[in-house]
Amino acid sequence: MDEKIGLVLSGGGVRAIAHIGLIKVLLEHGIIPNDISGTSGGALVGALYANGYDANEMIRFFKETPILDFSLYAIKKPGILDSEKYEKFFKKYFDENDFKALKYPMTTTATNLLTGKLEYFSQGELIKPLIASCAIPPLFSPLKINDNFYSDGGILNNFPVEPLKKKKITKIIGSFVNPITSIKESDINTSLKLIYRVYHLGLEANNLKKFKLCNYVFEPKPIDKIGTLETKSIDTAFEIGYNHAKKEIDQILSSLKL
Repeated sequence: MDEKIGLVLSGGGVRAIAHIGLIKVLLEHGIIPNDISGTSGGALVGALYANGYDANEMIRFFKETPILDFSLYAIKKPGILDSEKYEKFFKKYFDENDFKALKYPMTTTATNLLTGKLEYFSQGELIKPLIASCAIPPLFSPLKINDNFYSDGGILNNFPVEPLKKKKITKIIGSFVNPITSIKESDINTSLKLIYRVYHLGLEANNLKKFKLCNYVFEPKPIDKIGTLETKSIDTAFEIGYNHAKKEIDQILSSLKL
């Protein structure tokens, strides 16, 4: 397939596994995204897909990579867990640590804490930018790359469609797994849950504007039942994404005029 189909994947922690369900349905219907842009959990899914992994292998990555493993605690660093200690898990899946080794072009984002600006990574070393894109403060320590310190790309841009538009890709599918819905008090009863909620509320208006730049945006509403760090719900997140994508496939095909 010569035509470029772009795929934008939002962050969302465990919720980002719903992206895998969407990708599986797209491939089953002959839609092959071949230029990816993602942030945080979406960056991980995007990079795994761009590296040629199928849905089962992508899910296995998330089950084998601990989100909350306190043996990875940070010593003399800001943050509870040491982001650098996650490299060993990523090396199992990205043995050639370079963007150019991926099957498809891939862009990820991270927030440069020293300059206060968002940065895009699409060439050179792969693993550190991927980890940085997911390094949500204050849980994970910032990651040092080329004398700068980086944290979660979702802080400044949770729906990075810009790299695809810059390439003048005209067919773009977005996948957004942070729908803003009413929540219960128990959904903000820890510092981390509260931080996530504030992130998503602050970014919502900007995200909605950017949805208009896509041919179609995938928003599986039931995903809001899953907590961002709820690792026991990995399979459920995938099923929500897969089932919703199956219901939406006609609309997706129509939006791409396929």
